Amino acid sequence: MTKTFTNLGLEGYEILVEADANKSLPGIEIIWLPDAAIKESKERLRATFRNVGIILPNKRFVLNLSPSDIRKVGTSFDLSMAVAILVLLQEWRVHHQKDLEKYLFFGELGLDGTIKRVNWLLPSVISAIKKWYKDFFVPSENLYELEYISWITIYPLDNFLQLVWYFVDWKDLQCVSQSKDVESLYNVQYDFEIDFEHIKWHILAKRALSIAAAGLHNVFMIWAPWSGKTMLSKALKSVLPPLWFQEILEVSQIYSVVWKLNKDHPLIVQRPFRQVHHTASKISIVWGWSNLTPWEVSLAHKWVLFFDEITEFPRETLEVLRQPIEDKNISISRVSGSVNYPANFMFVASMNPCKCGYYKDPERACTCSINEVKIYQNKISGPLMDRIDMILEIPRENIDKLLDNVKSESSQSIREKIIKARQIQKKRFAGTNIVSNSDMSSNDIEKYIPLSDEIKEFLTTASERLVLSPRVVHRIIKLARTIADMEWVESLEIKHLAEAMQYRSKSMFVER
Repeated sequence: MTKTFTNLGLEGYEILVEADANKSLPGIEIIWLPDAAIKESKERLRATFRNVGIILPNKRFVLNLSPSDIRKVGTSFDLSMAVAILVLLQEWRVHHQKDLEKYLFFGELGLDGTIKRVNWLLPSVISAIKKWYKDFFVPSENLYELEYISWITIYPLDNFLQLVWYFVDWKDLQCVSQSKDVESLYNVQYDFEIDFEHIKWHILAKRALSIAAAGLHNVFMIWAPWSGKTMLSKALKSVLPPLWFQEILEVSQIYSVVWKLNKDHPLIVQRPFRQVHHTASKISIVWGWSNLTPWEVSLAHKWVLFFDEITEFPRETLEVLRQPIEDKNISISRVSGSVNYPANFMFVASMNPCKCGYYKDPERACTCSINEVKIYQNKISGPLMDRIDMILEIPRENIDKLLDNVKSESSQSIREKIIKARQIQKKRFAGTNIVSNSDMSSNDIEKYIPLSDEIKEFLTTASERLVLSPRVVHRIIKLARTIADMEWVESLEIKHLAEAMQYRSKSMFVER
């Protein structure tokens, strides 16, 4: 019996590979919910044994992948099944059989006995570590994914013969522990296309975006074309703080599933910035069509999902964002199973106020009727707007400001302020699953943000006059808490709430 791991989403399950041989019709039979790729592995197993010089006896080998209620997907089971067969061969006395229970085997077999790279390895190993496994046989091509993880022993393999020599001939097999320092991940220098220093206008918008980045708040930008909405959104990449190591592993697991890790990028160190084109379907935004793999809402986990010209998206496509924005995860259910992926992203969107783009523009007349403006803006539903923390108006600036030689605050300076605000939040939420102010529930708000009677009265008056929903009031409180963190102020004040409310301007919208 050998062991391996499989994953449904990012949740790992231990798989026992049991092998039996009998004198019925020769062949290899694999049972208990294998997919097509696993069923085809019987040919890879035969070819592998033949090409490494091991002749299988004329027996029927039955391989049982237990437990029976978990569907097994992919080719990473090949290696564990090959070792299970090797143990049964009497002429090949396998040593270390007592130790087999402590090893986990991952790898796809080539016909010539080579061991090829597999996907989904990082989440499988991390799941196994939580169940106290420490020894892993993996393809050498996957080694880069595991080199930064401590407390484990990795046996990188290029060929099945290496395993035969290790278990049969007692030959040493080079093992690897944590071979690279985690600190080296943070020594990478990044060149950003747009720096806030080069945007010498929109001072208020830049402050708003820095606050949003500090607390992971959702942002909506609106104004006429060429006002700089897209440029400001893309400049966000230059102020995002570095990922903590736990976050690096969390994000990298998602990218491992979709084959986006390689030797040049063994782990995802830079916070993801995912821009979605308006031709994308609602399914491609949520999941990757096959094997319940994650896509845009999960690939943006731990920071930015950007929808430029959001009104160009079909309304039904936008509605699928409501659940992940609110719950910070995405649930995918299909005939093949149900999985959950994290989707804790900062949603950023931009739009023109109408079809021609010049509704309420002070310099150019709008050619749309009020009814056309209303139809255009109604592509964004009320419930989706309630999930937005900041609604920013980005007016065009005069040409003299664009040509001004006055220096603007750089992205590096803004990033340092954001990092300090994030450290305050990390300390506040230590020992919990909350990582930013925007993650707080209504119960968390009562626990972590005490409100004075004066502030409660202010919020009551404001919500009545502005007709704010309870969800919006909670978002304003969380946004105000982030503003206070940016100023390193311990207690929430009315001025913080007042500024937070200013970031919900709806003057560009027609009343619904």
